[in-house]
Amino acid sequence: MSQIRFIHTADLHLDSPFAGLSHLPDYLVKALRESPFRAFQNIIETAIAQKVDFIIIAGDLFDGENRNLRTQVRFRSEMERLDRAGIEVYIIHGNHDHLNGSWIQLELPKNVTVFGGKTDVKVYTKQDGTMASLYGFSYQQRHVTERMIDTYRKTASEGYHIGLLHGCLEGVSGHSPYAPFTIKDLVEKDFNYWALGHIHKRQVISELPLAIYPGNIQGRNRKESGPKGCFLITMENRTISKNFIESAEFIWDTVVIPIREQASFDEILTSTRDVIEHRKQAGSKLLLELELELSSLEPSLISLQLLDDLLAILQDEAEQIESLCWPYKIKIANHQELVLTHTETPFTSELLALAEGFTDFEGALQSLYKHPGARRYLDVLDEEERKGLLEESRQMLFQLFKT
Repeated sequence: MSQIRFIHTADLHLDSPFAGLSHLPDYLVKALRESPFRAFQNIIETAIAQKVDFIIIAGDLFDGENRNLRTQVRFRSEMERLDRAGIEVYIIHGNHDHLNGSWIQLELPKNVTVFGGKTDVKVYTKQDGTMASLYGFSYQQRHVTERMIDTYRKTASEGYHIGLLHGCLEGVSGHSPYAPFTIKDLVEKDFNYWALGHIHKRQVISELPLAIYPGNIQGRNRKESGPKGCFLITMENRTISKNFIESAEFIWDTVVIPIREQASFDEILTSTRDVIEHRKQAGSKLLLELELELSSLEPSLISLQLLDDLLAILQDEAEQIESLCWPYKIKIANHQELVLTHTETPFTSELLALAEGFTDFEGALQSLYKHPGARRYLDVLDEEERKGLLEESRQMLFQLFKT
């Protein structure tokens, strides 16, 4: 078989509202809200430059079921660019942009194929006769918990076979069990490649067959940190290669900054400025969490007020020049000495023991998750986030009892 090359992307969330930005300067809010679409345009430009045969979008093009009309028009314009370049597009819709939403439907150019609510197969035929059968379905409603994987059936023996699936690997915690499947399921289908979507963290879950979650194309909060992008897949005979290509306009990142014992405030300020300037000179657009790694327990060094003032100074400086390298948080890096000890007092000992054994996050956050305005923006806390909340709480307690 001849070579076929395509881009696999998913979870574009083009009309994402980026909630909680009211504390940021206007220029940065505008850039952040535009960033998912700019990331998508970066992928389109890559596809054209690489002269791929087609693009796969494995669900959640849009963030909401009521798709923004302006975003739809802009999306169609990008599809027209691909049409002029002779590049096909295969789309499935996921839980966020399911087919039963309320929106004004626009006609897409002829190069775009959108899968319906039932599993179907579409055949791509290259000019030299090489074929690829693509299998997939779009969500008809937000919650699809059935094992849709059972409806995928190979329809021919010749050519390449590619599965498009927006769903969750069974047994993975922290995610709703949408369209669940197992690795065994993927193997038994005997496809060459699985183009997955729904999970925002980039991961290769199987090498044979090759099955990839490309992750979302633009991080929208600190949980979605690090490089984001798509995969360029090359299939030739029995060989399949993958190449990750970055697309994100902004990257959420964490930098640990060592602070020497008895350092002055000016030294701490200079160290944080140097880190930000270094990242800025590299041309990066970043949302930075700065972690100060202290070698001293001097209370003045870990004052919560000092951290607040330091962050305000750095943000003022960034805003003055409209910098796109923005420090959004400063905290003390996790350090075993920066906690209350069991020997302080009976009260603090009991308090720390309570913090270390605390597990009732659902009860503590119940009122927040039931709030009609807040719950739509909240995800279930994963284990790492729970540990982070406990660590920050311990540091706050440390401050209260040291001052």
